[in-house]
This record gives sequence, structure tokens and C-alpha cells, in this order.
Amino acid sequence: MGEPCLNTVEPKPSSALLGLEQLVRSLNDARILHSFYFEFGRRLYTLKLVLEFCPPGSEVVDLGASPFIVSCALARMGYRVVAVDYDPEEYSTIASACGVKTIRADLERDRLDLADGSVDCAVFTEVLEHLNPYYVGRTISEINRVLKPGGKLVLTTPNIASLFRRLRLLLGAQPQYVTHVHEYTKKEVVELLERHGFRVLEARYSEINDLTLVDAEPEEHVKLKSYQDLLKLAARKPTKLNILRALAYPLVKVIPSLRMLVAVVAEKTGYIGFPQRTTRW
Repeated sequence: MGEPCLNTVEPKPSSALLGLEQLVRSLNDARILHSFYFEFGRRLYTLKLVLEFCPPGSEVVDLGASPFIVSCALARMGYRVVAVDYDPEEYSTIASACGVKTIRADLERDRLDLADGSVDCAVFTEVLEHLNPYYVGRTISEINRVLKPGGKLVLTTPNIASLFRRLRLLLGAQPQYVTHVHEYTKKEVVELLERHGFRVLEARYSEINDLTLVDAEPEEHVKLKSYQDLLKLAARKPTKLNILRALAYPLVKVIPSLRMLVAVVAEKTGYIGFPQRTTRW
């Protein structure tokens, strides 16, 4: 397929992520190609966050990892990565190309096939909102179990209190995204982690989605790095979404709690476990 050499270490998150472009294109899958570009900014933000708190060479578990783009980029950055997903086969080509081991698991119900205290860092991005709140405490405790003492959890999730969520509610529309089970405020995420053996190191509102989730040609998403880039895009392609993003960005820049993404980094300080079973819950 003419794939690039994916075993070469690329310490820079941007290079590690961009190096997957040819592989993703070779799959001839319109859905995954759209995801690669449309979510490029958020994935790059995640990689930078992991690099900030987890040194390369660390053992990382990427949870809810399919389509394994983040997993593969982390492997290219020098991390030892295990990826967990409910259906790892669909995009296993991406994982295997980077030497990423995959594990099948239902995060709401299954015990992870990883030893207690065996990983340095857990990546849990854009997954929390897809889980039934009834099982979330168990899921967080299971993540805690597999982390080493002092291990880090990197989590991102949509902010239910963002500007656009509030506007939808004001207009009488359901504020949550249609495929999400439950969305959270930053305070709720922090309290959830603190109840399950974590100490929160950083809890941020990120503006990356406010800047990059726009109507653009695929390759244009990679180039969106500033408000000036967003303004140029809105002038060149004045769709409703682009105009709204351009108008809203100064406000979310000034008022962080209105931003679309919550990012939390936490450290394992203890273990609060659930009764263990060898079968599915």
C-alpha cells in the first residue's frame, strides 16, 4: 500500500500524527478519513497533554481507542501502548501498523486484561460521554486499578455547559450530542475522579474544538492554528457554522467555562475498587 515507515520515532506530536495520513488514506474509508482531519486538532491537543504529563517510554493504555489514531501516534512518539476497545477489529490495520497491542473489552462491564498497577498512564479521551452513568464509577475504578501508584490519567470530554450547549437548551433543543449518553461539567468530572482514588493535577477548558470543528476542506483542518486562521476560513467559506464559530471565539477565549472541551489530568493516589468477577458484569 505504500505505507510510510511507522516504526520511526517521531517525538513531536504533530509529526507523529501527520505521519499517519498516508496510512489512513490507504484504507479507502471515507468515515475514518473524515475523522482524521475533522478531529485533528483535538487529537493533537491530547497528544501534547500526554507528552506534558507522561514521559516518552512510559507504558500507556488508550481506552476506547478505536480507530487507534491516537494510540498509533503515541507509539510513534516513543510510548509503549496498549489499546482497549469494544470492537478492536474494525481498524486493527492502524493499530498493527504501529505495533500497538489491542484488547477487547466493554469498559462499562469488563475487567481489563491488565495486571494491577501495570501502566504509567491512561488515556481516556472522548469516551466518558458515551458511558452509562450507572457504570461510570466502576469504569474509573478499573482504570485506577491498572495504573501504577502516581500514574496519570489524561481525560477529555465535551463540556455540557459550553456556549453552544447553552444556546441549544435556551432554544428548547436537547443540548447533548445525539450519540452521547451523558455529558458533564468540569466540576462533575473533577468530583468523579476524586471519589475514585485520584488527585486532580490540572482541570482545564480547552478552546481547541471551538477553533477547529468547522466546515472546511479536509486538509484545511490541519492548518487551523489561530483565530486569524478561523477568520480567514469564515471569510472564504461563510457557512452558518463557520460564522458562528468566528463570532463566538472571542467570547469563549475570555470566558473559559463556555468552551466546548473539558480536559483533566489526574494522578492515582489510592485504589477504591469494586468486587471483582471473572465474568462480565
